[in-house]
Amino acid sequence: MFWVLLPYLLLSANTVLFVLLFFGINHRLRTIRTRAQTREAASAAETARMTNAIKELTDRITTLEKEERQLGTMEAGSSGLNSTLRGKVLKMHRLGQPVERIAERLRVPRGEVDLLVKVHAIVMRTYQGMDALELPAEAAKKA
Repeated sequence: MFWVLLPYLLLSANTVLFVLLFFGINHRLRTIRTRAQTREAASAAETARMTNAIKELTDRITTLEKEERQLGTMEAGSSGLNSTLRGKVLKMHRLGQPVERIAERLRVPRGEVDLLVKVHAIVMRTYQGMDALELPAEAAKKA
């Protein structure tokens, strides 16, 4: 009689085993889905935080650019070039760069660069003339 019932017992044991496996897999999938939703929520929160930070930085950059433009027009109109910028202009000119390129690189109007170079040349002619006069006097002292 056992041999007659054996196929039915094996079939019912396999069915129970498959049901248990199904519920185990279902439980694992629910656990994984819960973890994924938690991570997705954290990722969405981080994305929102980053988006807000980028927006704040963009607004700050826009504000600073407006302030820079306002200060640039005030400085250019009132005091001209500052000493650092003058030094850069003259150094680039001594290195042989054209006025257009200097103005473009330093973001200074071409007219101001041209004027600075011309004034510097006039001032240096005065000192070069003095050096020429002093050289014979120094030579006479040494002799």
